Amino acid sequence: MEEEPSREHIIKVATRLFAELGFDGTSGAMIAEAAGVDTATLMELTGGTLELYHEVMRRAHQAEQAMLETAATALPQTVQGMCDFADAYLAFHLSHPHVARLWLHRWLGDAAGSADLETEYELPLTNLVGDTVRPLAPPSVDVDYMLWTLVWSVTGFMTYGVPDRDDQPTPWRGTTAQPHGHHSGLTQQAVERFRSHLHMLIEQVLQPPGPGAKHPA
Repeated sequence: MEEEPSREHIIKVATRLFAELGFDGTSGAMIAEAAGVDTATLMELTGGTLELYHEVMRRAHQAEQAMLETAATALPQTVQGMCDFADAYLAFHLSHPHVARLWLHRWLGDAAGSADLETEYELPLTNLVGDTVRPLAPPSVDVDYMLWTLVWSVTGFMTYGVPDRDDQPTPWRGTTAQPHGHHSGLTQQAVERFRSHLHMLIEQVLQPPGPGAKHPA
């Protein structure tokens, strides 16, 4: 006899669908069908689509928060330490590709009627990392924008990827094929090239200027 679908199984299925299609593009019936349950069972085990979405986002946040807190605690106050921090951030998203996709949907207006997860989840993490990195940055550096540049870069890399051999990026939204920029479509060479680029950005921003260099006004 097959084991009855559990709440955890439904949450796993919902995570995949929300990451692929967004909250607005995912119905309770779609989740129930993909999970192998009826809608009544879905409601009984999870409370419904909105409750499922909030649970998925809460878990995504908690996983990212745990990673950032660990990385921030171990961060040496050096440029290399910041590069190591960026490596940890990239490694997290490579192993949790759904997190970037979930947030990208929200940035595009998905689930606009849901709770203010940006204030509840994003802002505390931004402040956590910003407070950790700020002592490293020269006065001329806008630390918030520096960090968001890294976030935007990693999110774009994870969700949109890089151009293919014809210099035409393969879209992922609304397709059933594995998107070009997702984890399983990224070669190690592409990851290392991107990692090197992140390090270059950090070094250019945080390293003090050499003798004779002009400081921004």
